[in-house]
Amino acid sequence: GGQDSAMPLALKKSGKKARNSYTRSSAPAKKSGGSKGSGIRLGGAAAGIFKRLRGFSGLKSLAALSVLLAGLGLIIAGVCYSSLWLYNKAITSDFFTTRHVDVTGNVRLSHDMVLQYGGIREGDNSLAVSIAKVERNLRKTPWVEEASVKRLLPDRFVIRLKERLPSFWVHKDGVLYYANDLGEIIAPVESKNFLSLPTLRVDPGAEDALPYLMRLMKGMQSGLLPIEAGAVSSISVSPGKGIEIYLEDREMRLSIATDDWEGNLSRLSLTLGDLARRHELRNVREIRSVNGNVWVLLNQPA
Repeated sequence: GGQDSAMPLALKKSGKKARNSYTRSSAPAKKSGGSKGSGIRLGGAAAGIFKRLRGFSGLKSLAALSVLLAGLGLIIAGVCYSSLWLYNKAITSDFFTTRHVDVTGNVRLSHDMVLQYGGIREGDNSLAVSIAKVERNLRKTPWVEEASVKRLLPDRFVIRLKERLPSFWVHKDGVLYYANDLGEIIAPVESKNFLSLPTLRVDPGAEDALPYLMRLMKGMQSGLLPIEAGAVSSISVSPGKGIEIYLEDREMRLSIATDDWEGNLSRLSLTLGDLARRHELRNVREIRSVNGNVWVLLNQPA
């Protein structure tokens, strides 16, 4: 269910005044001094009460004031009690039982995993669910970058997610992790969420080159670099060679210097295309695109 669209209150598109208009232009003109009159009447009533109280002397005045305060206290207590009673009835009513939880934006996480991480279940009373707590629980999850939860009374919730998408595997302290396209760790690789990805290695001193990983992945996805991401076995980032790609099925390495990135990437792409047309890729061991040049190293004859 979507939200009801808001109706304009002042004018419709035709220029005619809306029937239920609450703007100053459409409200009937009040007689001058109308608001002042009501203020004078309220002020007069209050003045009358205090005038009568002043008419009492000593204990009579004190008793009257006590009765008045007691009456106000009873009214406030009655309102509080009624509100509490209504709230308790609402959070125990089957009418507000959660029957639908819609989840969008989840890629790696299943519907059930989102509900589990968020701490929300079908069957819970929808009024008793803290939206802020569900959103906070989801954002604590390594896979979730952004989360928003909307309550649609009486029985539905809508959860919208933006997940962190993995692009690489990264070894750290003997544990294999998923990492995003900037090399940032997301979560450990587990059997229940297994996905085969290239292994990323970042040498000391090469941290400034990490933003080029994202540009490399976009280049492969767009076809600017004629390599399928699934064919990449590993990627290394080093101060000397820039970004180095290893294609295990061809036993070939491609290295791209990060200075003049676009030019180096374009020259590497043209070289790969030319070698493929001449059916010479099988003889290539390494291709380096650096300093405006492309170097092709061939396999040594057996």
